[in-house]
Amino acid sequence: MTPEDITLTRMNQDQLVSELAYFRERKLLLNAIDRIARVGYYEWCGENNCLLSCSEEYANIFNMTPAQILDSKSSWESILREVHPDDREAYVRASRDMLKTKNLEMEYRIVRQDGDIRHVRETSVVETDKKTGKINIVGILQDITGLREQRNALEYREALAQQTEAITDIGHFIYNELVGVYAYISPGFARIFGTTPEDYMEKMLTAEADLNDIHEDDLARVTAIYDQYDEDGEAYSVDYRVTLADGGERWISERCVTYSHSLGKIHESLGVVQDITAQKQAEAELLVVQSSLQATVAKRTGELAETVKQLEKARDSLEQQVEMRTRVLAQTVSQLESEISEREKVEAELEFLANHDALTGLPSLRLCMDRLEMSIAEARRNKHQLWILFIDLDGFKQINDLHGHDYGDRVLKETADRLAAGVRETDTAARIGGDEFLVILAGVTGRSVVERIASSLVAGISEDIQIDQKVLSIGASIGISCYPDHGKMPEDLIRQADAAMYQVKQAGKNNYGFLSLLG
Repeated sequence: MTPEDITLTRMNQDQLVSELAYFRERKLLLNAIDRIARVGYYEWCGENNCLLSCSEEYANIFNMTPAQILDSKSSWESILREVHPDDREAYVRASRDMLKTKNLEMEYRIVRQDGDIRHVRETSVVETDKKTGKINIVGILQDITGLREQRNALEYREALAQQTEAITDIGHFIYNELVGVYAYISPGFARIFGTTPEDYMEKMLTAEADLNDIHEDDLARVTAIYDQYDEDGEAYSVDYRVTLADGGERWISERCVTYSHSLGKIHESLGVVQDITAQKQAEAELLVVQSSLQATVAKRTGELAETVKQLEKARDSLEQQVEMRTRVLAQTVSQLESEISEREKVEAELEFLANHDALTGLPSLRLCMDRLEMSIAEARRNKHQLWILFIDLDGFKQINDLHGHDYGDRVLKETADRLAAGVRETDTAARIGGDEFLVILAGVTGRSVVERIASSLVAGISEDIQIDQKVLSIGASIGISCYPDHGKMPEDLIRQADAAMYQVKQAGKNNYGFLSLLG
């Protein structure tokens, strides 16, 4: 062998080592991807009805080693034993159809040897050898248990959001400013406009179409506000009328903020709409009353002027007529004062009802959100923390079921009183729907202070409530989130506190918990 041959052999060996290292790294990378995505692959022999091979992650899904998997999946019957009994029939049916369609894609549950139930998604294809006609099946299996749990949590939050929208008659939307169409509208939004989310989004395919429903008398004003928002990106609030498909007319209150942006350009906007038709009707009725009062004042003023003229003409009976007219005037002034006082009382009651819960007198969700936005702005300026307590009553449904809604309402009133007494005057305690309350703690520094407040609220709410001759008791599960640690937007802070409360309930209820501690 010549020196040149030896050099070439060494070069081939070095190249072989390099290629082996490359493929080893590729295999490690693929295995890491499989572990992260919880995805494994397998190959099934159709002729012998047994598993030919599988990846390590495939075996991990069953809490086994590859060798144990190959030994356990030696027949079709052994495969079916690992499928959850409730999903077995559907799995058999899908497997039969796979021989016709040449592929399978479905979600089902498996029962591992330790009894643990896992949700999996299987995707497989049928491969047929053209020469021998033998059938093999190649597929991948993904553990989606965590995804299912996240999906269930999202469905719960969506149900809560829809319930909140129904109670407060509000809806929300996400608008894509780049293309001028809605990216999402909630069921509450569609309900206000007398349609469904699908039909509304199908109709609103352009920015111009979005303006068609606005009343012609309000169109120029609303368009100017939209244009200003496109220019400076500052949040806006506007009330206007819309005309529904059935010809009806509704008053809408719309608020909108920037949801995402980059390089000074708005990408998406997040907005909330509320049906304020009833409020506007009340304001119109108030205007009628005010107009009537003004007409009465004008009439009385005319009468007074006529009286003065008559007094001037009848000098001989001046004292008697002055005394009589003064008496009439005093009665008129008293009546006017009474009517004005009644009007001011109506205005005050309307203002209170618009921002407070009718049952407990606590601030409503609308007023609570306003205060939360202001508290966040102040905390941002002063670089302070802000704490949100999401409170859900434990055992309240049983009180309604056993004793009726009248007792339930009285329990809610007592709970609201205890809640208001348990926080400072500078804090906000609000009822946001059903048996759910929200507390905003501003200017509180340190977790220990919040813990004392939350513990005190749990203890106070849990004390027995005596109504008539009955002694009732409830508990309170409190989830806590912190600005800016858990979010910088009102919706994010409420959502995180809600998640913490939900985990408190799962851990045994009648307690409080921070999101960071609960995971």
